[in-house]
Amino acid sequence: MFHDLSGDRITVENNAARGAWNDALEAMMAHASATPEHLARALASDPDFALAHAAKGLMILSLARPELTAQARDSLAAARAAVARRAVAAREAAAIEALGLWLDGRPRLAAEKLESVLRDHPRDVLALKLSHGLRFMLGDQAQMLAVLRRVAPRFPETHPLAGYVQGCLAFALEERGFYDDAERAGRRAVELAPGDAWGRHAVAHVFEMTGRVDEGVAWLDDDRHWAHANNFRFHMVWHLALFRLERGQTAEALRLYDERIRAQPTDDYRDIANGAALLARLSFAGVDVGRRWGEMADCAERRVNDGALVFADLHYAMALLGAGRLDAAESIARHLADDSVSHPGVERREAARSGSCAAFGLMAFHQQDYGEAARLLGAARANLGAIGGSHAQRDLFEQAYIESLIRCGSHDRAAQILRERLARRGGDNLFAARRLARLSGGKVGLVAALAAASTPLAIAH
Repeated sequence: MFHDLSGDRITVENNAARGAWNDALEAMMAHASATPEHLARALASDPDFALAHAAKGLMILSLARPELTAQARDSLAAARAAVARRAVAAREAAAIEALGLWLDGRPRLAAEKLESVLRDHPRDVLALKLSHGLRFMLGDQAQMLAVLRRVAPRFPETHPLAGYVQGCLAFALEERGFYDDAERAGRRAVELAPGDAWGRHAVAHVFEMTGRVDEGVAWLDDDRHWAHANNFRFHMVWHLALFRLERGQTAEALRLYDERIRAQPTDDYRDIANGAALLARLSFAGVDVGRRWGEMADCAERRVNDGALVFADLHYAMALLGAGRLDAAESIARHLADDSVSHPGVERREAARSGSCAAFGLMAFHQQDYGEAARLLGAARANLGAIGGSHAQRDLFEQAYIESLIRCGSHDRAAQILRERLARRGGDNLFAARRLARLSGGKVGLVAALAAASTPLAIAH
């Protein structure tokens, strides 16, 4: 009988498969690029390792790439065939069921199935991390935190993966606005597990949401702690670029974009989101980003018909609009509008309602119809969390809404939102301060006045 790092029994026939599986679990928690390699070793050592087949399929689906769905179905078939030859534990069977549910277009039920495992096996890090990721994609921050609050105390600090679990807790706390608790958990995460990129990332989010820019730069200015990571390392640099932009260091933000964020021109939706969101923010700051949109739009154009994740669709549309490819962006917006009414998956329908408004709002902004952009982006605003992603990522749509209000002359409404934004960030937010200073003739206090002096209000582009 073999047990994994979670302390739970796994149905494998040799120690080599167990060792590779343990390596895969820790690599998964660390967002390490070696995760697929470890998983492949586990399956090579035991081709009938049903749980490893299920994990592979679930990880494939998390990439939100429709062309890989067939591979996930192959993993499900392999897992079921393995079970027919060798009985597995109930928690392993639940992971296989979760894969089937997600493939059937029911991701919320898949998350619930994984979380059911945690009731009897609270240290099952595979179920924990996969449900955490699913809740993130679904925009269900409340349940994400509820699960972590229930499970994290069950991991003593002597547990080999306790640090990574603290990192998940830190992110869930941050997304619900518990910033002090999130920072404590995130700092403890990286003390226990220095390679916990997710925990370090959670603390960066705290700094972003509370306006602590200098601390954010110091926290992220050394990438040795996430050099092992997969493309998540590009996202970490994206956060660093946001901090640089908040200090008006636009040239440095562009350097990070060119040399690190988009050094590899991939069409992974997370990489497109990093690039499009940064270029849009730079454009709002009045920076000419040159021909950079074109490369990313080439990638996005290949994914116009994906329809896998609304968060991804919106960033593809953003990249296309940046390059002036209005027809392709409109195609995405119309797909979203159709899906908001008739898509068979309830999660997709819910997300597409706000997503379609946001997509058409971005199109209106591109066409300089700022009144219509403000109306549509404002309509999307209340329920935009359903598209998934983090507050920091969705903040781009908030910035576009504010820009639209300013440019269409709705200055009172813009000023109200900007004052709220500045207050939430402790009076230190360059985006808000420079716009408030211009709207109110510079009478917004010392911090805002100093910030406004460093960067001009963005003009229509």
